[in-house]
Amino acid sequence: MIHPAASPSPDSDRHSGSPTPKSEETIVRSIAQPGPLDVRNLYFHKVDHDTPVLPKQPGTVILDLEDGVVPEDRPHRRLAIHTVLSRPLPAGVQVVIRCNGMDDVAAMIQDIQLTARPNLTGYILPMVTTADQVQAFDRLLADKEEELGLAKGHFAIHLLIELPEAFLDLREMIAASERIGSIIFGKEDFLTRFPTGSDRAADLAEARIPLIAAAAGVPAIASPYIAVQDPKGFERYCQRSRDLGYAGVLSIHPTQRTIADDVFGISAHDLQSARTLIDGSKEAQLVRLNGKLVGPPMRKRAHSLLQQAQAQSSTGSPTMIQTEPLVATATRRTGRFPRYGVDTTTAQVGSILEGPHVYTVDEAFRTKWFSHFPTSDAALTSEPAARALGFEERPLPFSLLLNLCLCLSVEPFSQTCRYHLGLRDARQVAPVRIGDTVRVMVRVEKLRNTSAGDAAVIVTTHLLVNQHDQPVFVLTKDSYYAAIPGLEGRGEAARTGAAHAAFDNALDLGALEVANASDLANSGAFFPPSLPIEEGEVILHPAVRPIGWSENLELTTLVRNTHPIHFDAQRHGREGIVVCGGFVQALMQGLASPEFRQVAEERLIHSFHTGTVMPEDRIGALSRVLSVTDAGNGMEEVVVSTLGLINVDVEQELIGVDLPDALFDPAPVKPAALRALCAAECPVLENRIAMRAIRVLRRVKA
Repeated sequence: MIHPAASPSPDSDRHSGSPTPKSEETIVRSIAQPGPLDVRNLYFHKVDHDTPVLPKQPGTVILDLEDGVVPEDRPHRRLAIHTVLSRPLPAGVQVVIRCNGMDDVAAMIQDIQLTARPNLTGYILPMVTTADQVQAFDRLLADKEEELGLAKGHFAIHLLIELPEAFLDLREMIAASERIGSIIFGKEDFLTRFPTGSDRAADLAEARIPLIAAAAGVPAIASPYIAVQDPKGFERYCQRSRDLGYAGVLSIHPTQRTIADDVFGISAHDLQSARTLIDGSKEAQLVRLNGKLVGPPMRKRAHSLLQQAQAQSSTGSPTMIQTEPLVATATRRTGRFPRYGVDTTTAQVGSILEGPHVYTVDEAFRTKWFSHFPTSDAALTSEPAARALGFEERPLPFSLLLNLCLCLSVEPFSQTCRYHLGLRDARQVAPVRIGDTVRVMVRVEKLRNTSAGDAAVIVTTHLLVNQHDQPVFVLTKDSYYAAIPGLEGRGEAARTGAAHAAFDNALDLGALEVANASDLANSGAFFPPSLPIEEGEVILHPAVRPIGWSENLELTTLVRNTHPIHFDAQRHGREGIVVCGGFVQALMQGLASPEFRQVAEERLIHSFHTGTVMPEDRIGALSRVLSVTDAGNGMEEVVVSTLGLINVDVEQELIGVDLPDALFDPAPVKPAALRALCAAECPVLENRIAMRAIRVLRRVKA
């Protein structure tokens, strides 16, 4: 809510958030004004000629004399408005008039002459484009105020910005009159200048209005939402407008009024949040509150909200604020919030953490996985090809098992993790068949605080076991946690019992062996040929593909990834959701698959994250063949270093680019060092590498 003449006098600082002394003239003007204007919704109301009345619902009403009225009907409408403004207004109702603009001065003068009454709050000036127009309109209102014996500034001016050229002079227009009460965006008229454009043509203008209004110290009012039969859409539009900085909206249907009041109002939750922030941060200049750093700007914003709420309350204007419950309750309880992840205060080297989830792998799971992470390897897509390589049935993708092993570990271990540093020695150690049920166990191998003492690194072994307690997949993971006090004197857990034996056995096992391929030609199976590769060559994989917003949510559910940062948009915000590193790795490997087919078995030596991937980011890949070794009997072993890329058009940006060998070095490297290497020797990839993985691929010779 605002004062109709919201612009301070020359004696005050219009850009300051604190009260300043007012001149005597300003004080007189304030007393003579109507009450503060409710800008949450400015409702267009059509006055009937025969029985002119105003709606009784409290709030601000717009009586239209411009686009909403055909020219021949305007004389009757002016008389009807004159009639309703000659009577006392309904309680809590205030009125503004959209008059004709400077493109029809004669009609504008008639509008003012017949409708200017003491209980009118102000005028909406449409199609305004220059400061001269504002000054001319200001003089018309001043003359009318003098004629009616009203204080100077009684009628506010609400600028309706509808044309692109208005933005060229908008600050000057605001400065041209102290009457400016708000700035309103007229989107539909604005879009008439963009006949071939979409609604997005107005995005920049829509975002600029609140910025300029805030600099001027007046509220911004959003354009009408024309889909009047879509209340949910209107609610989303209001919320989006509020997020952009708008204080209210023009409403054009009675059902929109309550929705706008709710969205743009100050709720009890808003007040509670502001008070909590102020009370929780007043002891220090900077404090950490609810996981966020809070300082003077945040406190100032909270104080401003409380002052605005107090102003609304003191004037008796309609508000959504409710400070007391309607019914007092005798008993109150606080909720218990469950905590997941490893408890670093008690964890020891040798501790085994049991995953709470069990998962039966069915055909639907494999089909769904391939829809997100396609492969070109015939052993995974063809039953005859799989049997020709000695498999009883098509094996499950390596990336699927790796992700199950990681995601089933989130709840007992990873949820308290700060960062996932990387994986080492990930391999399948026994077949997994459709219908098998798997669960995960995690063993702590190392615990250490960093040399700086501000964090800890935990090394763990993750073991996927089937329904027979047989290990089927194993990997080693490096994770970054908060510093662990008292770690130096902590003992180790005894490594005895069947669970430890399963870990030790899995770590001793080699990778799953596949049959030789020397007799594939005589197997009777249709087996597509492998593509030739050469040691030392760099392959630019053509495909680039995103993991979308909905796709990311679906994948977290599919593989039971319970880490909130991958799906909890309420806590982290849509812009704070991060794609699971295992999904990035699976997509990167899938994009590289066509150029390395036909792979029968793979093993991950190590991988590490160097950049964060958000939903809708586009993933690409490039690889360097580090070595090719003849494995005999028609097979070869290929060691490959693959980089996952973020938002890189491989075909347009990397063809012909010199790529340093150091990018693909098989030795582990810190992310900062890789970024520095790109900055110095390959700027096109600076901050655009998501992951580097070193893999061993056992494949059929080309």
